[in-house]
Amino acid sequence: MRRLLLAACLGLMALAPAAHAWPDRPVTIIAPFGPGTSVDIAARLLAPKLQAAWGQPVVVTNVPGSAGIIGVERAVRATDGHTILLSADAAIVVRVSMAPRPPYDPRRDLLPVSLLGRTTNILVVSNSFPARNLAELVAIARARPGSVTFGHAGNGTSQHIGGEMLAQMAGVELTGVAYNDAASQIQDVLTGRVTMSFQSGVVALPRLRDNAWRALAVSAPARMAALPDLPTVAEQGYPGFDAVAWLGVLAPASMPAANVARIHRDVVAALAEPELRGRLAELGVDVVGSTPEEFRALIEREIPRMAGVLGRAGIRPD
Repeated sequence: MRRLLLAACLGLMALAPAAHAWPDRPVTIIAPFGPGTSVDIAARLLAPKLQAAWGQPVVVTNVPGSAGIIGVERAVRATDGHTILLSADAAIVVRVSMAPRPPYDPRRDLLPVSLLGRTTNILVVSNSFPARNLAELVAIARARPGSVTFGHAGNGTSQHIGGEMLAQMAGVELTGVAYNDAASQIQDVLTGRVTMSFQSGVVALPRLRDNAWRALAVSAPARMAALPDLPTVAEQGYPGFDAVAWLGVLAPASMPAANVARIHRDVVAALAEPELRGRLAELGVDVVGSTPEEFRALIEREIPRMAGVLGRAGIRPD
């Protein structure tokens, strides 16, 4: 009898459908910033690579607003098991340091997958603006307090921090102008409606190659390989100036560990491909491709560090 029962069980197991490997339906990558931003472009370059690896459609969904907070919160609340997040640091470690009651805690509500890379910001102005270097821009701001404006994507973004840090270190008044969409900000800088902006290499470099606007400085401590002749802000009289951003892939805390491991493996494999790595490098992204543990350690370090930076700069939530 036992042999008959065992045979029957084995027969039923053979007839049962095999468990589906993740993913078994389309995957959504939430980009919590608008089209044309470094987050959006990086997500759209990565998505086809993951789609090929997973055999399922991978769709990028832009959820902009509140410097990334709205999109990250949507990812945190996703329970379908097929939603991941590609975000910049502003919505992960900066805004959390600013808000007294943030809608999520990245250390509790998100699982780090991989740090994609770091993006250097480039200080750009309209071709019609008279300043040819940072010293001339500061001189104009000093002569006409408040007349020099800078566009940014919301309080706490690296664009905003860069403008406020420059104002403090140079001892001048710069007027920040927040934008909900990248296209409007870019257009206003190009036309001179806004004086300047710290734009990511992803956004700035193609337009610099087309001579659409002028670059005055690099926000990182070191010069960019793509613009070796462009001096840093620090080199131009402001030592210690550092306003860079990073991009990373994260998953909701509800995502099973095995699926996070799969995502990490395939993201790192995609970043190792010369084609994707080269395209990101051309756009000013210093590709990393970290482990989840390394990425988690970075987030843990950056939250208190950015709280100090924001406090010294006097930056408050918008």
